Amino acid sequence: MAKFKIQKGLSDADMMKGFQEQETFETAILKDDATTVRKANNKPNPTKTDDDFYQEFLTERIKTEIGKLLLAIKMDYYKEDVKDFSIQVKRNGKDIVLETSPKKLK
Repeated sequence: MAKFKIQKGLSDADMMKGFQEQETFETAILKDDATTVRKANNKPNPTKTDDDFYQEFLTERIKTEIGKLLLAIKMDYYKEDVKDFSIQVKRNGKDIVLETSPKKLK
């Protein structure tokens, strides 16, 4: 066997740099177990609130689109020298309407 000198003061990450482990039966089984555990952890959370349930209808794409439109409206109000506005959510048949209006100063 060849002698290999281990440098002192290296972190674990530095010592393992460039190391590629060959896949064996044991590592393949461990990898399968890790994905099974991750799948088991994705079970529905029994402590969800009503708000969490309602939020499931808003996908990331929809949230982004609503955010962009609200930012555009905010900029329009800013151009009119209105600093703060309110948003009201209403249902009109099968449509959802967001109505904005400037907040009244007290």
